Amino acid sequence: MAGQTMVRISFDSSEERLRWSFVPHLSAAFGRKGISVSTSMNDEFVASLLVFSEKYVSSKESLDEVVKTIQQRHDKGHVVATVFYGVSRSDVQELKGNFGKVLLENGASDQVTQWHNALAEIASLPGYEASNTQSDYEFVEKITRDVYEKIFPKERIGIYSRMLPAIENLLCKQPWGVKSIGICGMPGIGKTALAKAVFDQMSGGYEVTCFVENFHEAFHKKGLYGLLQEHFKNLPNKTLQQRVLVVLDDVRNHLDAESFLAELFLFSRGSLIIVTTRDEQVLSQCRVNQTYKVEGLNKQESLQLFSLCAFERNVTDKNPLPELSMKLIEHANGNPLALRLYAEDMSSHKKLNQKETLFLMQAPPHQITEVVKSSYNALSDNEKNILVYIAYFFIGANVDDVSKLLEDLGFFPDFGIGRLVENSLVTISENRFEMHSMIEAVVREIGRCHRFKINKDPKTSFKCVLGTKDIEAMSLDASNLNPDVKLSSLAYMYNLRFLKIYYSDPKNSRKALESLPCGLRLLHWEYYPLQSLPQDFNTSNLVELNMPYSQLQRLWGGTKNLKMLKRINLRHSEKLYEAEELSEALNLEQIDLSGCKNLQSFPAIHQLQKLQVVDLSGCTQIKSYPEFPSNVTLKFQGTTIKKFFPPVTFTIKSLLELFDNPSGQQIFDDFRKLGSFLSSQERITNPDMMESPTILAMILQKAIKRTSSLQL
Repeated sequence: MAGQTMVRISFDSSEERLRWSFVPHLSAAFGRKGISVSTSMNDEFVASLLVFSEKYVSSKESLDEVVKTIQQRHDKGHVVATVFYGVSRSDVQELKGNFGKVLLENGASDQVTQWHNALAEIASLPGYEASNTQSDYEFVEKITRDVYEKIFPKERIGIYSRMLPAIENLLCKQPWGVKSIGICGMPGIGKTALAKAVFDQMSGGYEVTCFVENFHEAFHKKGLYGLLQEHFKNLPNKTLQQRVLVVLDDVRNHLDAESFLAELFLFSRGSLIIVTTRDEQVLSQCRVNQTYKVEGLNKQESLQLFSLCAFERNVTDKNPLPELSMKLIEHANGNPLALRLYAEDMSSHKKLNQKETLFLMQAPPHQITEVVKSSYNALSDNEKNILVYIAYFFIGANVDDVSKLLEDLGFFPDFGIGRLVENSLVTISENRFEMHSMIEAVVREIGRCHRFKINKDPKTSFKCVLGTKDIEAMSLDASNLNPDVKLSSLAYMYNLRFLKIYYSDPKNSRKALESLPCGLRLLHWEYYPLQSLPQDFNTSNLVELNMPYSQLQRLWGGTKNLKMLKRINLRHSEKLYEAEELSEALNLEQIDLSGCKNLQSFPAIHQLQKLQVVDLSGCTQIKSYPEFPSNVTLKFQGTTIKKFFPPVTFTIKSLLELFDNPSGQQIFDDFRKLGSFLSSQERITNPDMMESPTILAMILQKAIKRTSSLQL
């Protein structure tokens, strides 16, 4: 934290003007920026400020301190700045007055040589000279501002503390030879800033260095030989057998990079090639040795960057950021470019109100929009469609479920999803889709301009908003719809395949549909307000039905064509009392009826051979369970089920739930022996887990407690 950051001020305390005036002003100015000040060499500090005055080097101790300061600059990368107060830079450089006197008095020795070299080096660093034309206040403000920016370079927050050490660690693991590393990540995440930091840190160890920024643009604007001429015009042999450091920033086509590097002939052992790109596939095509994926800034780093850019100060407990600023920081989700752009908007206004903040969150900065659109335009049609569907409907959804649904729609998700991940447009965590909020907003806007719609004005009629029958998907917050808006218009959208209706305010879930489009593959309707779905609803294309927290009492009357239905989710539909229609869905794979407290019974589903998961948790009225296919994972915690018709298949988790279930004793009595449960591993859906003594012990321990009369 910046509140813990410390700057050491070194000065001659015998000079009263420094001790009682100038240095206290410096300390106070640093304090206002959240930086502590120390005068001791023993304290932890990241920067040293040496105030040279006439008597500064009047002792050996002072000269030794200068030597230590230079060593810390070399060894730890400490920031060092100098102030010339009452003396000039040339006095130190040329050892005039006291600066030379102390050295002469000590004769010629190794120690004197050290002092001389340290003074010469420190006097050559950027510094500040007091003048009669500038007040002490102006002088102090300039010093503290410059030192602050050196300590906290905005574009490199998080790089020196986390990312650069990780890069160095990866390079250390590579064998001695021509080393290479790829840096990838989403737009604006800091790939170029990291590459520049690596370049600055390592360039001193190479005979030839070259940093080509915006390589893709430069290559196509200047051509191969124009680019080579610009960067290597003074090298007649084009780095033949020399140690070279080359950074190619923003590579989009591996062939461009390969043709550029091929012209450099042979790299000698110890050379380093760094490639940055948005597309991870480019790195594999360039055959880089290792890849580093840049993650976003953490919470503290995000706070620090935003505060520096917006208010030119650091965040402290005594000086926190406004609530609306925190919302923007959260929305930026660690993206440095977004944080800087939001901070600029914040600094250009005296105070943003709630409405202005919401607008900024819904409309990503232009620079972010352009780079995301650039990545989007480089995708195939298959990948574009999958990306927009994920942005609209599937953030947080299970990857396997979505893949099946997209495949049913005629897409190729196995390849398309992988390309989206490689392009850093989508991430997958715990087998669920995640997408950065900036990317989500841009992709949704792209979809809105084509075949996907999200209502922005709830007071406008659908006919006016949409104006086309070609819309394929819609996501609609129906909480605040004007009474004049008729949902029945949706029934005439014949190409509508995905429909998601939700209520940000469930109390306003009053509108429903008398008819639904016949081509729906996915129907997601939270808090559905009617007792059943429309009688004429054509379900022949329906693949997934999600209606959690609905008012449904039954699904529909009569027989329906459910040959395509694979997943149904009616969880917490507390008025649902029957679900007999499910027995007709022969391809059903997942059923979630958890929390349906009024459900009296479960239909016969022994013919549903593709069924994998049934969740009846919390269905308190269900007392028996009919015959069902083998290999079904059953979740029934919180029910009063006492009877099962064999065969029964449980997961390890289900077995543990079984022993916690109040009806567990009766179930075991029906099976008579625990051995009939655990006798064969093929009856456990996760057989590998049975190898774990801990899990097996948990099962047996609970079994013994619950069924002490059973014989193993």
